[in-house]
Amino acid sequence: MAEKRSKVVVLGTGGTIAGWAPDPTKGRQYQAGELTASDLVQGLGDGQDHILTEEVAQIDSKNMGWPVWLKLVTRLQHWLDQEDVQGVVVTHGTDTLEETAILLHTLFSGLKTVVITGAMRAANVPEPDGPGNLRQALAMAGAPGSEGVVCVFAGQVHAAASLTKVDCQALNAFGSADPVAWGLALENLDALQKRFAQQATPAVGLPPKALAQVATWPWVELVFNHAAQDGAVVKALLESKTPPQGWVVAGTGNGTMSQGLEAALSLAQQRGAWVWRTSRCTQGQVQALAGEYFQTTPGLNPYKARVVLALALVAEKLNSSAL
Repeated sequence: MAEKRSKVVVLGTGGTIAGWAPDPTKGRQYQAGELTASDLVQGLGDGQDHILTEEVAQIDSKNMGWPVWLKLVTRLQHWLDQEDVQGVVVTHGTDTLEETAILLHTLFSGLKTVVITGAMRAANVPEPDGPGNLRQALAMAGAPGSEGVVCVFAGQVHAAASLTKVDCQALNAFGSADPVAWGLALENLDALQKRFAQQATPAVGLPPKALAQVATWPWVELVFNHAAQDGAVVKALLESKTPPQGWVVAGTGNGTMSQGLEAALSLAQQRGAWVWRTSRCTQGQVQALAGEYFQTTPGLNPYKARVVLALALVAEKLNSSAL
């Protein structure tokens, strides 16, 4: 008989939720990642005996990158494999939270829950938002019947697929295509999962454990279309000793780009790079064009498309070497 899933694990990566201000009255002057995941859970008071904690990193999320992501994926896989673990909460800085969310969403699926959360105020300033976000994230991760990767923040549950940071100051800093109030989400988890399942889900065919085989992560560069964009930066990088293996273009409108940028990216693709087309716009989805030369990425903003493209390149390389 399988052991009852009774535990929730908190994996800490740092961020403002773990931040500490030398002077609590000056809330913007703080150091991110000063507290551990254990500190955060202990700060919630009694009744947390079913919660396990582990520190993956203690960084400001503006410095997030592949080494920390690899460690996070490895430890997340370990805990999800444990029979008595119901779900995992990842505490994270808000600056790159959406990129980590799409990474985990792309790699993990199944019958357990991964909840990512953070805060806009350091832990020791007046009225910090971190404890409330963490309590709600823990409740979601520990709820029987919940599954998938979601973000719980400021009383709302967001699908990882469409999550994006929309405000650099407000406590409700995140938006998504179809957010659900936290209380309503917990009351009807089946409806929540059906609702979120309708959003775009990238498929790259890459199991999390395969990342341990990656010696060098592919270089995927992000380039924007804008007025007077002539593609010069792309052309210069193409002449470098090791040019990018992938490009994500944040086009104007429906992912459009200037003639100069399109010509430069076409050359990059001819030389073997992958080019994905997204939009600078915050609403709507990029639609494929007649005679499309580049791949479109419906539902993914440029920053998240860059992460998924890197994973797709890794999957293609590993699959090719296995043949």
